[in-house]
Amino acid sequence: MRARLVSLTDIPDIICEPWVDQSRRPFVSTDGVYIPVRKGYPSTHLLPSRRRSGRGYQKLGDALIFHGERPTREDLDEVRRRENPETIYWITGHEGVIRRPNIIRLEGPGGVVTHRESGIIYRLDVEQVMFSQGNREEKSRVSKMIRQGELVADIFAGIGYFTLGMARAGAEVHAIEINPVSYGFLEENISLNRLDGVIRAERGDCRDCISGLYDRIHMGHFDAVTFFKVALDHVHLGTVLHVHMLGDRSEEIRSILCNSEMDASITMHKVKKAGPRTWHMVADVVIA
Repeated sequence: MRARLVSLTDIPDIICEPWVDQSRRPFVSTDGVYIPVRKGYPSTHLLPSRRRSGRGYQKLGDALIFHGERPTREDLDEVRRRENPETIYWITGHEGVIRRPNIIRLEGPGGVVTHRESGIIYRLDVEQVMFSQGNREEKSRVSKMIRQGELVADIFAGIGYFTLGMARAGAEVHAIEINPVSYGFLEENISLNRLDGVIRAERGDCRDCISGLYDRIHMGHFDAVTFFKVALDHVHLGTVLHVHMLGDRSEEIRSILCNSEMDASITMHKVKKAGPRTWHMVADVVIA
């Protein structure tokens, strides 16, 4: 891995720099933090690969999460030796509008975890709200598009997955969340990241809470297309909408735009694999 060695205190200042490879995890050592470097930018160090064989897992704070098939005893033994987690979970999927995880605690006390990603602090209860680390690159991509002072609506804000990064990048964010548990963590995470002055959090249904016109509307839910017409009532010329979905539903978006007598450019982005032959995708819609 090509990397630059920085001090821990430098992380907040450099994490959004163009040379940082957001798709790879930093490596922390007694010397400092080795930040992965994107191709085409100079590096100061070359670290050996940290790839491993065996079952994949997700790490959130001091909790470890398996997805898919139930982990075997060998899987559990291996991650205990490697990570020494406080709690181990198995998630079989998510359900409902609020995407509550179907989760089984395999061992450990459970409870709230503190997770750090790209210089942002997230507090959450793994048993009650979801957290997808596969969205890390998409969070970075959207945050880099932010213009200083633009007004953003994040209408499925959750615990602040995208809200916090957009606010740190210079936006004034109206963060809307319907799930009371997620909303509680959203408020906590806003304070933890010292963003109280630039984020206005509101609990409720986005169809009732969204108001006025926005420069950007983030719609981070797989059923976001069904809310697209609502969002169009709050756009102006040049407004950018980020519409998440499973598979390519751009034709549905074009149909809604046509029926609303509006024009826009649509660019599709793949975020991550969400299942067999199914991609989590985002449509960037720019109102023309």
